[in-house]
Amino acid sequence: MLKTVVKVKSSRTVRLSWNSLGLLLSTLLLSLSLAACGTETPTSDTRTLDMTIPPGATASDAGVTPTVTANATPTGAATTAAANPATVTPLPATTTAAIAGQPTVAATTAAPATGAISADQLESNTVVEVVKKVSPAVVTVYNKSKYNPTTRRIIPNQATPTPGGDSQNGSDGLVVQGIGSGVIISQDGYIVTNNHVVDGQDGLTVALNDGKTTVDAKLVGRDVVGDLAVLKINGPVPAFATFADKAEVGETVIAIGAALGNFRNSVSKGIVSGLNRTLPSDNGVYIQTDAAINHGNSGGPLLNLKGEIVGINTAVLRNTGSGTRNQNGVYDVAEGLGFAIPFNVVKFVSDQLIGKGSVTRSYFGITYQMITPAEAGTLSANGRAFPLVEGAWINSSSGSSGVIKGGPADKAGLKDNDVITAVDGQPLNDNNPLVNVILGHKPGDTIKLTVQRGDQVVTLDLTLGERPSDS
Repeated sequence: MLKTVVKVKSSRTVRLSWNSLGLLLSTLLLSLSLAACGTETPTSDTRTLDMTIPPGATASDAGVTPTVTANATPTGAATTAAANPATVTPLPATTTAAIAGQPTVAATTAAPATGAISADQLESNTVVEVVKKVSPAVVTVYNKSKYNPTTRRIIPNQATPTPGGDSQNGSDGLVVQGIGSGVIISQDGYIVTNNHVVDGQDGLTVALNDGKTTVDAKLVGRDVVGDLAVLKINGPVPAFATFADKAEVGETVIAIGAALGNFRNSVSKGIVSGLNRTLPSDNGVYIQTDAAINHGNSGGPLLNLKGEIVGINTAVLRNTGSGTRNQNGVYDVAEGLGFAIPFNVVKFVSDQLIGKGSVTRSYFGITYQMITPAEAGTLSANGRAFPLVEGAWINSSSGSSGVIKGGPADKAGLKDNDVITAVDGQPLNDNNPLVNVILGHKPGDTIKLTVQRGDQVVTLDLTLGERPSDS
């Protein structure tokens, strides 16, 4: 193969006439033909053909000497020319496909990127960074009335309270964690945890993530209804976490807490499995996750990949082999059903507890269940099928009315089996449950309800009351 080297002896502009270029190209083609035929040079491996600038070139071209160098091998095989390293620009790997009768075309394909990070690896790296960032803000909360200082182990509760009340649950159903975890939410040392973590306390101790520092904590306030409590510690804090402003089904979440009370700041990962879930004997709504939540995780944060608090872990739903059988006669076993109090509820409650030590809530006065049109199709009332609507269904249980006597709903004229489909013209659905709408109103506000009552649609005005702190 030929290599062409043009030696430039001057920085002046080179101007060649058409005749000069023609002569130069003719010489190059002749040399290429000789090389293609396997012509060997008899006296040297390299031959140099010097060409002077032909007549017609300007004076400024006189210092330029085109030099054509042909490297020949005994077999006529072409060799690759060495490039001037000062002017070489690296190119991607290329693949050349020769087509008979056509000029050779070099098809350039990008070389595989080196050091590329897969999506899984990127997420893993992000999780690691979130844990490094937020872990110092996660604490272990010890209720001294339930803490054994000799063994430094959590003594399990004899029974497990249901969020929002003091009732006990059977072996099949909702199980919540005991003493466990909390998360620092401000530079002032305020900590959010679950109410059932501090319930019955006669003194609280908080262990920081460094495994060395233990400090006494003051109970600022607690909310039985929301199963939340706020503590405060004095002195500098290692870190604090902030609240998210949204949560989406399918997004990756991270749970951090003192699993089983002994494994400080254990980390588990999962996704948001569902939003606005309701639980037995509870009118609250929860975020469902498959991130592992165990005894001791209660009160710890559920975080997104920004390190923001999506929720506060509070409960798991388990089945120990008794209760409902499925169609095959086998007891249903629940796995990966963890629940967290949503960020907006946590912020609503914690802001009030920090501000005044108690929580003021609007009171509606019903027990209800959010239903979809498909679920409505499975219901009946007074022997008649339900209309296929979506909203908050007022349901009675154990022979008791779903409308609390003397409450705001009773005064407004709501009845059992009514379905509230909208509030102030805002439709109710899984993404906008009734509890979230009420959360945005204060006691004394009057709201307009759109209600499906059998085949009729009625409109009612309801004035919200103030919910008692222990109900």
